[in-house]
Amino acid sequence: MSDFLKGNLKLLVLVILSKHSFHGYALLKELEKQYKWKPSCGTLYPVLSGLEKEECIMSSSTIECGRFKKIYTITELGRLKLEELMADFNESMQSLKLNY
Repeated sequence: MSDFLKGNLKLLVLVILSKHSFHGYALLKELEKQYKWKPSCGTLYPVLSGLEKEECIMSSSTIECGRFKKIYTITELGRLKLEELMADFNESMQSLKLNY
């Protein structure tokens, strides 16, 4: 199951960020809470970086309890990408059902 989730991490991140902004560690905890899976930091942060480069998310800096944190927020382009990824995912799931 973790391979399936890892392969769809971009989609999962956008789904979560479409509801609320999070910093990286809180996003890890939210993935664990919602999907019973906690990717490694080495898996999550490159996805966040890629989404930011694609302008699907943006980050802002803040200091919490004396620690620097990046807060990630979905952009309008990210919402469009989420719709596209969801359509692709649903199409793939439908194809699997038809071929089963």
